[in-house]
Amino acid sequence: MTIENTYEDERFQTNKNFFKKYHEDVITTNRVGSDPRIGGNITMFISGTNIDGKEYLIPLYNPDTGEVEGTPYQVERNGEMKTMFRPNQKAIDRARQYIQSGQIIGYDNPDDADSDRGIFYPQITQKS
Repeated sequence: MTIENTYEDERFQTNKNFFKKYHEDVITTNRVGSDPRIGGNITMFISGTNIDGKEYLIPLYNPDTGEVEGTPYQVERNGEMKTMFRPNQKAIDRARQYIQSGQIIGYDNPDDADSDRGIFYPQITQKS
């Protein structure tokens, strides 16, 4: 499967701008969270999920409640067990607001979403 180069397209920029604003808002309003299952500080906790036939990158961290809105599961990465989260209904309902308002744009497949996240996540978090 070929992963499209989305670095400069509208979808990439829209999604990057959404998460950049989300991240910065959590920091400037002093609502950074933590979760012992994850470790470290949390401002977004981005997860890919299928909503209405499109793959969306959505924030699982809700700064209003301080909760990661997802169900934990274990996955092996590079020989180590890592805790991941599947979005729960609260996270999906919250994401629908962002989708309907055009703040985030969906992908045709999860690989493209993961590719974009892999590019913009470090760009956003290194500036904090």
